[in-house]
Amino acid sequence: MRRQFLIAAALLLGACSQETATSPASDAPLIAAEPAAAEPVNQVAEKAPPEDPAEPLPAPAQPVAANPDPAPPVQQPAAERDARLVGIWVNEDIINSGGGDFASYTTVMTLELYPDGRAVQYTESIGGGGDWSYDGGRTIDFDGQWRADGQTFYVYAAPLPDFTPAATYSFSGEYLVTQSDMGRLIWQRRG
Repeated sequence: MRRQFLIAAALLLGACSQETATSPASDAPLIAAEPAAAEPVNQVAEKAPPEDPAEPLPAPAQPVAANPDPAPPVQQPAAERDARLVGIWVNEDIINSGGGDFASYTTVMTLELYPDGRAVQYTESIGGGGDWSYDGGRTIDFDGQWRADGQTFYVYAAPLPDFTPAATYSFSGEYLVTQSDMGRLIWQRRG
């Protein structure tokens, strides 16, 4: 069965086109901690010279190096998020068989876009027939950040180095229509 993932596609494209970056620790500070207090230069110069003339004066403390891991992108201002997108959007794909051995399989993708820029997408699949049933539970496809400029929907999550285009979008009445390399998807607002 063909499963379509709007945001997961952007992650795969970004991961394939660039070297994989390490994920920054969620509790890692964005700015390095304060360096240890160094003695002021004028006080170092006032110290008595060492007894051994070959012994150098102590060097002042060096600042702590910045975190070498890439920092997540700066939180985008609300003006860079299309307010019409905020909410819960659902795309349903239903497959029914015909004939005497009827079976049905439904895949529901849910895209939650929050006003603060957080985005979560998950998939749930269920199915059944005469002598079988399936419940795939909920699978998180994406948990990161989003922004949009009125035409293009962008996402960010590790290992992407920055926001990456995921799809173009438009509205058709009450429906959200996205177009990406995964095809055209129609989303209905649920909240």
